[in-house]
Order: sequence, then structure tokens, then C-alpha cells
Amino acid sequence: MNSIYCTVLSSGRLYQAIAFFLSLKQVENGAVIKTLCMDDAAFNLLHQMNFPHVDLVHVRELETPELLEKKEERDASEYCWTLKPMWIEWLFEQEQAESVTYLDADLFFYESPQVIFQHQPDASVLLSRGDIVIPSFDPEEVKMLQKLLGRYNSGFLHFKGDEAGRKCLSWWKEECLKECKNAPGEGKFGDQGYLDHMPKLFEKVEDIQTKGVNIGHWNYGQHSYREENGRILLEDGHPLICYHFSGFRIVSKDEMQQIHEKGREDLPFFQEAYRNVLRHVIESVEQVDPMFNGYAKVEEDDA
Repeated sequence: MNSIYCTVLSSGRLYQAIAFFLSLKQVENGAVIKTLCMDDAAFNLLHQMNFPHVDLVHVRELETPELLEKKEERDASEYCWTLKPMWIEWLFEQEQAESVTYLDADLFFYESPQVIFQHQPDASVLLSRGDIVIPSFDPEEVKMLQKLLGRYNSGFLHFKGDEAGRKCLSWWKEECLKECKNAPGEGKFGDQGYLDHMPKLFEKVEDIQTKGVNIGHWNYGQHSYREENGRILLEDGHPLICYHFSGFRIVSKDEMQQIHEKGREDLPFFQEAYRNVLRHVIESVEQVDPMFNGYAKVEEDDA
């Protein structure tokens, strides 16, 4: 089956992206990641690093006069989100893929995601739930946040190239072209709020049923974690497949901040291991291009 993984990244997320590339390669040796680079710095650095399982496409290859107008109107995050469904659609057309799985570049894999697709072979679209589970938050506050941010997280999405999948994807693309704001709002938040409507509007759209997928700062508190024989397991013994390290700000090699989890003391134990991976990534980048600067400012938004 011609199945493709893809991502979108800018130079400000490149350190995490390299960690993502390495982690997916570790758990699925044959994985190839189609990578849309949003700027010259990211494209040139990755071209120099020459990962054999990372295929690069510069954003210029997708940009049309209509998109360039959107680029002028939207901030960097909004433009990345606008392009996400277009990138997936472009891959269907260029690669003749049977399925495309979009993965955010700040994901980190501990197990192969192939089990997800094996569990739900009849789904044309697979969505990742983004239920907010933060015990320290008041229930009403959680309810309000869920309403603003939506039921799903757009960091892990799977589309088949069949009629149902392509129809859903085309609708999402058109909605993102109309509006893709970097501000929470009821029913709309970037490219993400639109996902809530997909199960109602289209056939064969399913929630991912496999446990341990795309856990992040919004819901890690609903699980406990342990290490056993080199694997990270949830409390019920299911393996952690991937964790979404959203909100990491790599200010320097020795300063990495988590803007969504300030003051929380119940962080998963594997967060420190992830920081160590990022330090090794930064050192490897320095050897290739000492002038490259992928550091972020703390106040920057996700992209």
C-alpha cells in the first residue's frame, strides 16, 4: 500500500522536527516523511543533513497567487495551518498515494503508528481526540476551553484517497482558505475547529480507537506511565505510541521551556529524556551548520 507520512515545519521548529524524524525511523524503519519546508533556512539545513527517509518540498512548489495573498493576510502559524490540507491534497495528486497521514513535527514516537490503521481499516478519515483532562482546572474552565478549542487535535490526521476521504479533505481545505485564525473561538481555532464537523458531514470519519496516540499537555493527566522492558506503557498496559510535545520553546541548548505546563509538577517522566534528545539534535545541527539558529522566543505561538 502506498501510504505516506507528511509534516509541515519552519526553521523555528526544526530541532523538534529532527527528533520526530529520528523517532519515527526508529519504530518504523521503512517510514518516509514528506516534509513541507516553510522557509529557506529549514529547507537548506535539512538538505545538508540529508536524512534518507525525509523527502523535502519547499513551500514555493505549492504556492499560488491565491495562497500568496493569504500569506500577506495571515501570520506564520495561520499560514502553516492554511497549507496543511492543501499539502495533503498535493501529495495525493503528486504521489498517487492511497493514504496520507499528517503528523505535527513536535510529535515523538515510541511505537509504530501502523497498528492504528490496522485497528480501523474501513475508516476513510481518522481523527485524534483532544479531550482536555487537567485535574487542577475547574470543570467549568475545562468545559469552556473544550468549546473554544474543539474536540479534536489536528496534530495527527489520517486520510484515505478514496471518495469519502478526498471529499472530506477538499471541504477542510476550502474552510481553511476562508478562515484560519490563530485565536481560540467557538467552533473555530486555526485549522482545528473544523474537525468537529467532519463526523457529522462526511461518511467513514472515525475517532482513533487505539490508545496511547497523540497524548499532550491537554490530557496527559488522565494517564499514569511506567517503563517496562524498554517500552513506555500506560496504566492499563497499552503502549504509548506517540506523545505531542506541543508548547516546547527551545530558547537555548540548556533552556527549554514548556509554556503550557508552567507550575505543574506531575509531568511525565519521559519529558527529561526528550530534552536530552533535543540537546543531541542541537549538537548535530551545530556540526553541520554552526550559523543555523532554530531557537525560539518564549512568546512565539505554535507553528
